[in-house]
Amino acid sequence: LDRTLLCHASGLALNRALVDEGVLPQGRSLPGDKLLYAINDRLGENLVSMGLVRAAARVAKGWRQDQVRQAGKRAAAELTTMVAPFAPQYLDEFRQAGHKLVLATTTPADMITPFAEAMDFDDVIATRYETNEDGRYTGRLFEGFVWGTGKLKAVRAWAEVHDIDLAECHACSDSVFDTPLLSSVGYPHAVNPDPGLTLIAAARRWPIAH
Repeated sequence: LDRTLLCHASGLALNRALVDEGVLPQGRSLPGDKLLYAINDRLGENLVSMGLVRAAARVAKGWRQDQVRQAGKRAAAELTTMVAPFAPQYLDEFRQAGHKLVLATTTPADMITPFAEAMDFDDVIATRYETNEDGRYTGRLFEGFVWGTGKLKAVRAWAEVHDIDLAECHACSDSVFDTPLLSSVGYPHAVNPDPGLTLIAAARRWPIAH
């Protein structure tokens, strides 16, 4: 999502939507701050920021899932304005070639699914939060954290359910932490890659796009 499909980190837009929807009080932020978002914009994901993203499930304990989904709908309009100029052409080329478009992201599914729908993705693979019988988050993740090897595991599970051979698939990412996923498909693409992924892509002769 961030720095691959979007020009900037999505965190600030998502946070604003949560505040506007009344999930978060004015002046409060999700784990992470403007400095971390700025670092992500410039250099990509890092262990500190992703550790905070993982901890966000505990921060969300007690939130109503339906309210968070509404916040996701609020955020979708702003996120579509952040789509990288080259991304629509890439997506159209994949569609015209007969591929399904699947957004695989660490961002919580309840927040990002409306954006994926607005962009005409066929499916979403994302971090999911466990809910209780009252429709509130428990503070725990449901089926793991979709990042790094966790993202690869989630993509493999999706591919198995849909009878998809990853050797026939393309994958696009900016992050060195997505190297496991990129290595698992037949056609990896380093898109706006961070320094670590730039080195790996060059060594493995993966296509690099900016």
